[in-house]
Amino acid sequence: MANLYDLKKFDLNLLVIFECIYQHLSISKAAETLYITPSAVSQSLQRLRTQFNDPLFIRSGKGITPTVTGI
Repeated sequence: MANLYDLKKFDLNLLVIFECIYQHLSISKAAETLYITPSAVSQSLQRLRTQFNDPLFIRSGKGITPTVTGI
């Protein structure tokens, strides 16, 4: 997010989804909690990754782990 114009276009609902992913460290559990599909959570996460130019979470054998930016 380089400038104020970009911030005006930012979808704040994505932060709710991010927080839920962060809390559960699971896309499927976040989806269940938010009553949306895992695909919708993944698509939202992809939009956030694009906005922040960072993966935000890294998949591992035990689920997902936040990156430094994700923390």
